[in-house]
Amino acid sequence: MTEWWRRTQRIVQTNLRLIDGTLDPERLAADVAAFGATAMLFNVGGIFAWYPTELGLQAKNPMLEGDLLGRMVDAAHRHDIRFIGRYDLSKATRIAYEARPEWFCRDRDGRPFEYNGTYQACVNGGWYHHQGVQVLKESLGRYDIDGLFFNMFGYLSTDYSYRQYGLCHCNNCRREFRTFSGEDLPHRANVSDRLYRTYLRFQEVTSRALSEEIYDVVKSVRPGVAVSNMGRRSDFFRGEVNRRLDRPHPEWAHLSGEEARNFRSFGGDQTRYSSALTHFVDFPWRYSAETGAAQALRLAQQLANGADPHYYFMGTLDQADRKPLAAVRAIFDYHRHNETLYGDLESAARIALYTSHKSRRYHPRRGASVAAFRGAYRALVDAGIAFDTIHDLRADDADFAEAHRRYETIILAGAGCMSQAEATSLDAFVEAGGTLLMIGDAGNYDETGDPLPQNRLNCRPFTRVEEVFEEMRGGYVRTDAGTIGGLDSDLILLDGSYWRVTPKPDARTLYSILLPQRFGPPELCYPDPELDSDLPGVLLADHGKGQVIYIPWNVDMLYHEHGLLEHRALLAQLALKFAPAKISLSAPRRLEMTVQRHRESGDLVVHLVNYSGQNDNCYDEPIAIHDMDLLLDLPVVSCRALVAGKALTVENDGNGRQKVRLPPIGYFEAIRIRWTGTDA
Repeated sequence: MTEWWRRTQRIVQTNLRLIDGTLDPERLAADVAAFGATAMLFNVGGIFAWYPTELGLQAKNPMLEGDLLGRMVDAAHRHDIRFIGRYDLSKATRIAYEARPEWFCRDRDGRPFEYNGTYQACVNGGWYHHQGVQVLKESLGRYDIDGLFFNMFGYLSTDYSYRQYGLCHCNNCRREFRTFSGEDLPHRANVSDRLYRTYLRFQEVTSRALSEEIYDVVKSVRPGVAVSNMGRRSDFFRGEVNRRLDRPHPEWAHLSGEEARNFRSFGGDQTRYSSALTHFVDFPWRYSAETGAAQALRLAQQLANGADPHYYFMGTLDQADRKPLAAVRAIFDYHRHNETLYGDLESAARIALYTSHKSRRYHPRRGASVAAFRGAYRALVDAGIAFDTIHDLRADDADFAEAHRRYETIILAGAGCMSQAEATSLDAFVEAGGTLLMIGDAGNYDETGDPLPQNRLNCRPFTRVEEVFEEMRGGYVRTDAGTIGGLDSDLILLDGSYWRVTPKPDARTLYSILLPQRFGPPELCYPDPELDSDLPGVLLADHGKGQVIYIPWNVDMLYHEHGLLEHRALLAQLALKFAPAKISLSAPRRLEMTVQRHRESGDLVVHLVNYSGQNDNCYDEPIAIHDMDLLLDLPVVSCRALVAGKALTVENDGNGRQKVRLPPIGYFEAIRIRWTGTDA
């Protein structure tokens, strides 16, 4: 029998308050079932025990009436709801802190990380390694829990008010870091400091060891329970999508879809994953809800990328601000009606965008790495190109290379930091016939952010980087009108860095660089012929059976910053140069398109997510998109719109393809395509 966590779920999460210790389990289970959920998260232990604990250092909810946890587990199971225990081992109350202060984080001056009477536990202290183990053994030994989720697991340096504490300087951290590195802890977080990058590696190693310890404890007590978010050994993954005051504005509108894509890459198509949508706006306003339009857009992104619907309340489902609930329930209902289909989908994308966690963590300009990745991500979405992400955290897995052989093109954007294992895998991908699109400094740094004497990738179309022009403001890429997305322009705006390289002898050049021009005063703003260069705008070269395209400037970051059509068109054009899309839209028009395949039937499911209601941080009802055609270079048998609930007519478009006129698209639409063939 298949483990329950390998089947698609609809999850409701209740983050309980102390005052919920008197709730009615039967009513809550009935409310969760009526919402359409198949699984629920409910507090178990950690900061406070939601059961009659016998562990003296774990505070018991003082408002608890009887064995609430036992009654809740039973009620959930009576309503056919899987019970996922929510544990928070990240903090403890004064009871534990006063008894064992050495278990908890301290700043450089010896002060504990304290917030509202709770104390931050150190990864290297006994609250995690001793007390946490006891909490797990006690609760799992008593209750028939189906799954576990751990809140705020690992190293934390901020609190709920986003106050910065800095690095933990407790004695445990000092001792363990000296054992790890032979050095004292760095004084502050500065990614350009080699010692701090060593500390980041120390965090990863110790966090991984702790997660494996916790996973083994859980399985030793209750082997059949599912564990989330414990690295590569996780049974399922749970993310979270919310606003945050400490993020730069505007909010990244694609966060929900990006999380889903990354979980799919990290866990593989056989692992279930979800990203909990917080009902509230951010921590200071736990009871002020998002709009229905915002939550529907987030849920639609997740469905389009294989994630299970997941919604998160403070307390119970009785909320003072109910405005998004109708939209959320409607999508839960849609998923329930199509549950069989969604439980057996895998991605059919032929293009992948590389997610470099290493660059976000270790790159000396990691903010630029994020901007580059997001620029490429947004360009692909806006161009209507179906794509996956490939997560570099899988690079050490034995099947890492095999997992992405099905892609025709892989894009490296914001991927400056790279291990030798990653480079070897990407080289093999190209040698076997794939196309690699490299942008900017891809592969110029090692996995911990140290600059390399030579680029990691053997397949690169240049022999070496000669120099980096750090400031190209006022420069241009010279093209010919109509060659970039049909746009009537001879120039593309150039800014930021340019990597001057020595091309390999067989490399081919596209376009050329016009070095920075004078841009003031107006009387002096005319082209200087001495600044016209033969530097390439794009380099291409064959490698093995495949090819590599190199853009020696940050077209990705420029699209993130400016949203100009020419940057999007160039990136999309090069991404599709050796792998033309077989499914496309007549005009993307603020639609994200993804393509998935049903494993059993082979049917394709094309999702179209409507972003027209999103305007920076404002999410309104989307404008229904009309008169859109889906263009298909496939032997199609039939098409059906799942949201609209009707069959669609398939016609020839006069250019050797078939086309389908789509119904008006509200929040999203999903088109199920029956076809004959194997290559989508």
